[in-house]
Order: sequence, then structure tokens, then C-alpha cells
Amino acid sequence: MARGMDDKVALVTGGGSGIGEATAQRLAGEGARVFIVGRRLERLTAVIDRIRAEGGTIEGCSVDLSTRTGGDEAVAAAIAWGGRLDILVNAAGTFPATPVDSLDDGDWEDALAINLGAVMRTSRAAARTMAASGGAIVNIASVNAVMGDKVSVCSAYSAAKSGQLGLTMQFAAELAPSVRVNAILPGPVATPMLEGWLDDPEERRTWLERFVPLNRLGDPAEIAAAVAFLVSDDGAYITGAVLPVDGGMTVV
Repeated sequence: MARGMDDKVALVTGGGSGIGEATAQRLAGEGARVFIVGRRLERLTAVIDRIRAEGGTIEGCSVDLSTRTGGDEAVAAAIAWGGRLDILVNAAGTFPATPVDSLDDGDWEDALAINLGAVMRTSRAAARTMAASGGAIVNIASVNAVMGDKVSVCSAYSAAKSGQLGLTMQFAAELAPSVRVNAILPGPVATPMLEGWLDDPEERRTWLERFVPLNRLGDPAEIAAAVAFLVSDDGAYITGAVLPVDGGMTVV
């Protein structure tokens, strides 16, 4: 168990599936009170019901984080429910896979709105309330922030995730010592976001053998474990860090 998690209030964006869902489950299991947001209320409700059945304390609401007010709305809702905010995990995102010669301005702007704009606005709102009491922010970036990928053809996504790393380091510098800000670089993780990507088992096997030393997809729970460490007292001397959790993908 991570130290110092009991009764902390955590806001997890993208909490209705994938890494966000796994993070909500892990933080609730560590004793935190968790508030999740996302676009699809039915997904959020299913996660809330399951975690409550496991004994966790959790609530949530539907918020469109791609809008200019979405980040403020999410933070305000979490504080209205929990009374304060100690942890923010920016896990919401989209994965548009479009070759650069087919990428139109609308796709580009949509990808940046949720994968970068929402992270900035939600973190900004969280920082305003955390400044006095302290807190921790973790941004779920991607290995695509630091390397190219001919298979994924995701230039808009990569650009936004690279921007998250810039935000992470700058926010860490500006908000210290009261707020710690770190980022995680997941490799390919078995989430709904990857549905339709390398569906052919043989093609996927070949790709994993070539590019991922541990030769498998990650589990969302493995990313959530890294988040729990970074936001807990065990990670109290870590800020401005970029942690790959990628099966070794960034070293080959």
C-alpha cells in the first residue's frame, strides 16, 4: 500500500474506461476518495457502481473537457463533493490515427483540445485550489511524445502528448514546493483506445517482438500502480519527472 493516501480527494479525468478507470480503482483501493469525470455518463456510472461494490468511496459526473470551461467544471464538481482536492490525474484522451497527408485542421484541433488543452485547463484549475494546501498532479502522456511510430500514424496525438511534457516540467517548476507535477509515458496498453489497432494476432505479435522488449501489451493496472506511487507520500520528493511505463519501448 502507498503511504498517505487515506481520505485524500482525487479527481481522475477519463475515469470511465482504460487507464483512468484502473487509476480510479487503484486510488480508491488505497483509501482515497475518488471523483471521476468523462463524456459518457453510462460508463462513469458502471465504474462508480463497481468500485462502490468493492468498498471504495467514489462519485462522478459527465463533463466535456474539450471545452474552455470543462476543466473548471470538473475541478469545481470534485471540490463540491469532496470538500477539497489533493490529487489530479489527467487520463482523458483520444487517439486519432491519421496519416499526416490526410490530417485535416478539424482533426488536429480536436486532438489538441482534449489531449493538451484539457490537461492545461484542468491542471490550472486544480493548481489554484492546491496552492495553499498542497497536492499532486500526474499527466498520462505517451511514448509517442518522445518517439515516432510508422504504425500508429498519430501526429496530432504525438504533438499533444509532447506538449503535456512541456506543461509537466513548467508547472512543476512554477508550482513547487506546494504542488508536485509529474508525467507517465505509457507504452501500448490493453485499453478500449487500442481497439482496431493491429487486430491481426500475427501482425501484433511481430510488432511487439520488434518494438517492446517485454514482448506484451501493458495492463492498465500497471499504469495505475505508477500513478499511485507518484501521488502518494512515497513519491514526495519527485516532481517534474517523466516516467516511462512502456515495457522498455523507449530504449530500443
